[in-house]
Amino acid sequence: MGHEPDLSAHLILAAKPYKIDVEVVDILRDKADLEFKRDSDAKVAVKDGELVIERFYPMNLLQKLSMQKEAVDDWRELTESILIDWNYDGAVLQPEVVDIPEKKTDLVIGRYKVPADAGTIRVKITDLLSESWEGNVTNG
Repeated sequence: MGHEPDLSAHLILAAKPYKIDVEVVDILRDKADLEFKRDSDAKVAVKDGELVIERFYPMNLLQKLSMQKEAVDDWRELTESILIDWNYDGAVLQPEVVDIPEKKTDLVIGRYKVPADAGTIRVKITDLLSESWEGNVTNG
């Protein structure tokens, strides 16, 4: 094995008074079941008066799909919803655009007309696993 035999017990004791569950995985032996949690990423820009979501990478969902050997051609297939706040105050997301497809066969739009009075734009994209990416885009 690639770790100390009492590693799990040591970690549980170190976390006291909190009760945690620990599972030690030998990544050299158990590669097939290995999953790394990674944050999502997106490429969002304002172009010609439109907010354009060019790409969305929900990394944990993509990892699961690659393990199942499934391919996805369009990032919108992986997206559950898009929320847009045109004047984000830095504290509370108050979406003026809520893009949630009505039917399972529908996709999010991915292009949105930017209002003339838009300031700091906050975008929240949620994938099919309900994991989200949030980011700001400046208008102008």
